[in-house]
Amino acid sequence: MSVGETGSWHAALIVFLTLIAGIVITVTGDSLETDKQVLLNLKSFLKDRNPVYHGQYIKWNQSFSPCEWAGILCNTNGTRVTGINLSYENISGELFNNFSALTELSYLDFSNNTINGEIPGDLSRCKNLKHLNLSHNIILGELNLSGLPNLEVLDLSINRISGDIQSSFPSICGKLIVANISANNFTGRIDTCFQKCSNLQYLDLSANNFSGEIWVGFDRLREFSVSENVLVGTVSPPMFTPNCNLQVLDLSENGFFGPFPAEISNCRNLLILNLWGNNFNGLIPADIGSISGLRALFLGNNSFYKGNTRDPFELY
Repeated sequence: MSVGETGSWHAALIVFLTLIAGIVITVTGDSLETDKQVLLNLKSFLKDRNPVYHGQYIKWNQSFSPCEWAGILCNTNGTRVTGINLSYENISGELFNNFSALTELSYLDFSNNTINGEIPGDLSRCKNLKHLNLSHNIILGELNLSGLPNLEVLDLSINRISGDIQSSFPSICGKLIVANISANNFTGRIDTCFQKCSNLQYLDLSANNFSGEIWVGFDRLREFSVSENVLVGTVSPPMFTPNCNLQVLDLSENGFFGPFPAEISNCRNLLILNLWGNNFNGLIPADIGSISGLRALFLGNNSFYKGNTRDPFELY
């Protein structure tokens, strides 16, 4: 073999070994040690943006397993980080932009802080995320969580998120059980967003600027609130099917009108019914009285009447 051929062979070998090393690094990168480094990066990120008030993350120490750190959850055999809970930690600034590097992350709670800015696109790459709570912050921008097919619990309540929700719903609906996006600045329609949310049980859309008509499938939920929006239209009898599962129904402070259906009595487990502050009229459905477990009923600030009289009867 000539000198030139030997040099070429050595060069090819070096390239090959470099590629192999890269593959090994990629594979072994999904490890507790790599998770630790991501969390230490998160610690530095939070320290830089919160120079005065530090939370429990300040005690995260290179010398210990991250499974022993406050606010960190690991799987049962302690080999991977699966959760972060840094709620009530006086955290301000933007949200960390590399959670997807924690490839087994399923639980993330940064609620009750003063996080601002938009939700980074990186969060949508956390494919295993099941529980996401960013409530009680001052997060802005529009919502796009379409890359989270395993999400079961979503709480974004009390923020400043705006725009419609079409890019996230129904794409994240496959396993979703709880969705609370109340007290934001969302707009647009809701009547077609949740049709594919077959596991959804609790949905709170209150205190936004949703418009158009109501979603007709809400009776299969346990709790449904759309209070303080600008929804209009009628609530029709077929919306309350014989297998209605509702325990809480809050339609208050919208623009609904017309008679309210007597078929509400199909919701035999109903505990709270709030129709306050709409334009409902006609007779108060006597069938409401057959809902034995009803604990709270709000019919005021409508145009209901009772008995044979057509004098407005307001019930507070």
